Amino acid sequence: MMIVPPERLGESDLLFGRPEVFAETWVSRKAFSLYEETPRPVSALFLVCTDIKVHFLTHGGGFLTAKHGDVIFIPKGTRYRVSVEGGTPNGIDTYTVNLDLWDRTGSSVLLCDRIALLSNDREGLLRLHFQKLNEAVHGGYESLMAIKALLYRLLDALVSANRSIPATYYSIRAGVEALRADWSKNERIEHYAALCGVSSTYFYRCFREWSGKSPVEYRNGLRLSNAESMLRHTDMRIGEIAEVIGFEDPFYFCRLFTARYGISPTVYRRQNRH
Repeated sequence: MMIVPPERLGESDLLFGRPEVFAETWVSRKAFSLYEETPRPVSALFLVCTDIKVHFLTHGGGFLTAKHGDVIFIPKGTRYRVSVEGGTPNGIDTYTVNLDLWDRTGSSVLLCDRIALLSNDREGLLRLHFQKLNEAVHGGYESLMAIKALLYRLLDALVSANRSIPATYYSIRAGVEALRADWSKNERIEHYAALCGVSSTYFYRCFREWSGKSPVEYRNGLRLSNAESMLRHTDMRIGEIAEVIGFEDPFYFCRLFTARYGISPTVYRRQNRH
């Protein structure tokens, strides 16, 4: 098995069979657990089209939240479950493209070895490629060659989208993905820098260049986003939520939450409880 990151897809001569495409509306379905016990048999590209949140929880405890415009790669062999917040009654919320990639030697190819964010479709260009591929697969009139051509165009557009990411990002990618998975843990930044084989100073500088935030600010953003969901959907006390998302001091959590959302966690819960 070989990993070819998105920025190098254009250099690879990849093969694949007929792709499967699913256009989904999540307004009436809030969870998906098919691959919780049975590993996913093929890899997938997953695009979020609307203002929903899609939470991926892997068997090993990894966690990733996908939002509007995010393109996620799900490698085959992964065990995970999905929960969704929101949904559009009269529209498509997500596209999933199942595809098995391999090289000329017959070796399987992955874009990443874990569920990971590949890109963000800020301009909506990738969505057009997902949409055209969906129409071709389900229209019943396109040849397999035409369908494969559309998938190649989608992969090429993904390469182009990743060209806007600073080149230095790829030297810290392993640390970024580990931090996303460990968002509730209080690992020191040195830990993530060590995963990349770089100094803490270099990791910090590259991280800020990529995200516009420090690693701690980025992690706090992930924590607050999850706290927002817990406030709306659970009966957990404020102190319990603070502890679960990684804050030892509930008052510090409340200050950060109020600074981001303009109201305290208690008021937010009262105004947004479902």
